[in-house]
Amino acid sequence: MNALFTALLSEGSIIDLDGTIWIQLGLFAVAFFVFKPLIFRPMIALFEARENALEGAKLEALRLQDEASAEDEEFELEMRRLRLQAGEERDRLRTEGKRLEQTVLDRVREETDRQLAEADQKLSSEAARLRADIDRSVPALANQIASKMLNREVQ
Repeated sequence: MNALFTALLSEGSIIDLDGTIWIQLGLFAVAFFVFKPLIFRPMIALFEARENALEGAKLEALRLQDEASAEDEEFELEMRRLRLQAGEERDRLRTEGKRLEQTVLDRVREETDRQLAEADQKLSSEAARLRADIDRSVPALANQIASKMLNREVQ
């Protein structure tokens, strides 16, 4: 360690630049030009392909998201239209039901009124017949009552 400090503090350089630098630069250049088509270009192409795939996937995701949003809006519009149509149909059926109910009620009311009129007419004719029967039987009943009260036959 002492030798390293002395070498650093001395005026001499740690790295000697001699003729081997050219050999090292030549080896580096050969390695660079050999590895460039074999390793560097495929790796760069792989990185670019991955980046392009990611970009493409992001763009596809955005396109699909926009498409889904448009379809969602279209779906909501269709649902609103169907709800309105269903409401109109419900109102139409309700109105038709009320009309049919009124028709049935009118028929029932007419039938009931007719039956009541017939019953009233029957009652009136029966009452008139019973009054006539009573009127015919009044003299006989009066004779019977008078005979019982007087304890003798009344004519």
